[in-house]
Amino acid sequence: MTVFAFLLSLTALILQCILVPKMAILAFAPFIAWTTLKHSHIRALWLCASSGAIIDLLSEDPMGLHALNYTLCSVLLWPISKHFFHDATLHLSLLGGVVSLISTILQLSLLFLFDRRVPFEGKWVLVDLVGMPIIDMLYTFVWFAAPLAMFAALRQLWVVFWLKKKNLSPT
Repeated sequence: MTVFAFLLSLTALILQCILVPKMAILAFAPFIAWTTLKHSHIRALWLCASSGAIIDLLSEDPMGLHALNYTLCSVLLWPISKHFFHDATLHLSLLGGVVSLISTILQLSLLFLFDRRVPFEGKWVLVDLVGMPIIDMLYTFVWFAAPLAMFAALRQLWVVFWLKKKNLSPT
């Protein structure tokens, strides 16, 4: 299931790079939320760091900035993760928006820390801190949470089908 979730995020990243490179959707935001909810803390940190390393290979920012950002997002999400379920689509969508908000604030802080000149305008607050988490919540629901729920349901039906087929006793 983790490989399927990773491939969903990677496919979204590739499609974003090819089709709409100027759109600022965080492709790995649902993956960060899902791994923080589903896996142990150490494994979630490693998975988030590796997904950040993939983004680092494609970005112009200093190397390791996204890996640090995604790892810190997972660390900050860990205390509230016990209030959410990884298999509930609305919980995952909401947490995807929270990841987007935390990641945006951390990214701005880390860019200022590494002396990168970031223009600060009033519309930035409205677009990146309000609009993008909402868009990332919708992206998480449509592209990530719904396919994962369908995959889990189909897998459960498949297992039940084969268990019934193996049990040939008449009832």
